[in-house]
Amino acid sequence: MKQIDDTDQIDDMRKRLYDRGSNVEETVRHQLSDTKIDVARDWVPKATPEEDAAEEPAQPKRRYRTFFLVGSLLIFIFTATISGLYLMYGGSQISSDNIQIVFDGPSVIGGGQELALQVAVSNQNSIPIEAAVLILRYPSGTRSSGDMPRNLFEERIQIDNIQPGTVRNIPINVIIFGEENTEKQIEATIEYRVDGSNGVFYKDAQALAFRINSSPLALRIDTIEKVASGQLVDITMTAVSNAPTTLTDVLITASYPNGFTYESSSPVPIFGQNVWRIDELKPNGSQSITIRGIVSGQTEETLRVNFTAGPANPDNQFLVGATLAEGWADYMIERPFIDIAIDIQGRGSTNVVLAEGEISTVDIDITNTLDETVYDMVVEVVPKGNALNEDSIRSLGGFFDSNTETVRWEPSNNSSFSEILPGSSRSLSFSVVPGSVRTTASYDLVVNVYARRVAESSAQETLIGTTKAEAKYSSNITLGSQASLQAGPVPPQVGQITTYTMTVVAEAGANDVTGGVVETSLPVYVNWLNEYDAQGEVVYNSVSKQLRWVVGDISSGQRKELVFPVSIQPSISQVRSSPVLINGQTLRANDRFTSALLQDSATAVTTRLSSEQGYSESDGEVIR
Repeated sequence: MKQIDDTDQIDDMRKRLYDRGSNVEETVRHQLSDTKIDVARDWVPKATPEEDAAEEPAQPKRRYRTFFLVGSLLIFIFTATISGLYLMYGGSQISSDNIQIVFDGPSVIGGGQELALQVAVSNQNSIPIEAAVLILRYPSGTRSSGDMPRNLFEERIQIDNIQPGTVRNIPINVIIFGEENTEKQIEATIEYRVDGSNGVFYKDAQALAFRINSSPLALRIDTIEKVASGQLVDITMTAVSNAPTTLTDVLITASYPNGFTYESSSPVPIFGQNVWRIDELKPNGSQSITIRGIVSGQTEETLRVNFTAGPANPDNQFLVGATLAEGWADYMIERPFIDIAIDIQGRGSTNVVLAEGEISTVDIDITNTLDETVYDMVVEVVPKGNALNEDSIRSLGGFFDSNTETVRWEPSNNSSFSEILPGSSRSLSFSVVPGSVRTTASYDLVVNVYARRVAESSAQETLIGTTKAEAKYSSNITLGSQASLQAGPVPPQVGQITTYTMTVVAEAGANDVTGGVVETSLPVYVNWLNEYDAQGEVVYNSVSKQLRWVVGDISSGQRKELVFPVSIQPSISQVRSSPVLINGQTLRANDRFTSALLQDSATAVTTRLSSEQGYSESDGEVIR
């Protein structure tokens, strides 16, 4: 086609195209035919001569690729066959099945005895195993033997290499503790490596199972089983040796449930209220521990006190390291047979706080709550405490036995105690006079009631009720203050400044006190000089003229002081009077022993100075 390269040619073409007189040939339209033509499915168009000329000559087939593929397949099959045969017939040299771990030891042992056993490790592989470690896992209650025993839980024993076809025997000596007829077992695992591998392999052994057929120690518990809530009970725990040799340093611990309150024991615990030690227990020997406590709870409730005995834990001498024996005391709380009400000093409570040195009156009311009559009732009061001495109990109708330190009422001196009908009550009373004042003084009273529930003289007297009351003596606190002359005229003179030194003293009584605070104030005409010497914090409000001294804690029998100066310039209206220098003071504190709030106060301090300092009464009056 001719290139159109200028505007004239374009215009000429446009003119021919749109000119009405131009001769345009009519376009002939071709119609489609409906005639069917059969064409073979494998028909291939015949190539044109130009296409035949352009076709390249065919390349020759490369048969070496086929040979290479077939050869590789044959090599793979050969290698897989050789490896399978090697693993099937020659792989035993690295199989864990060819490593055996066998225990040689007794199946029965006595508790606390030394267990001597042997562990055999054999290697039946064709190559050695390297860096072998025998891992033993022991049951609870296992300890090492020797002079420095320790608890054993898992032990790793280095064996190093084991050559093919050889056996290594490892002796083991441990001491096994446990209760009689308990089953235990020791587990073993061998850890090893093989040459040419970085992996760590394991083989477990069949555990050695054994039974403890006897215990070197047994616990026998002696106590009552049915109690009333609030009843005082005794538990006698006896440790009996079954060992052929002397047992030493046997630790016994008690676990108290909620509802059991420990009171005392014989012998006393070596730690807290529940740990005892038996230094030596010879073969067939025994030693008893008696525990006294109060059982309380709801009717038909059950409680259990558990005991555990065994050697002490090497890491904590107050914990049982391995259990040799266990025992327990079970209690079931019954409906109370007797209702016992104790009232101390009219406070209506069994836990009261008394003032230091206060004489108290104790009233006891006993009511038969049974549906049957009780006979020959005996009431026994056991007073104890550091506030008492042999002359402290003064009973009315009761007999105080200083030998047993009990007060006893019985039918021989109280005929009304011979028979108590259902719902009937009996009352008794006595006084407690405290001994000398001492720190943390207190006393407690245990009331036991005995009676027969059948009208037979041969019937045994039975404990049918008990209760307890306690009284604590609070400390006294004392607050005092005085003034002394520091500078200026005496007597004070109108228009002249006189300075006084004020001393305030807070003192504790028999018990320690905590949180002590002294509060006072200055009159409007007295000046605070912003100087003081005190044990504790001092806060002064210059607007309200309030003075607060935070004393803090004061030990028993000790005192703390606050010293500060004030000044006064008397007015004519104060002539012939003794002006107040500080107003009345108050001291508040808490008794550390009884938690009671203690208070004391001191009167206002005036310009009238002490005669002990050589002043007369008139020396405190203002003059012109």
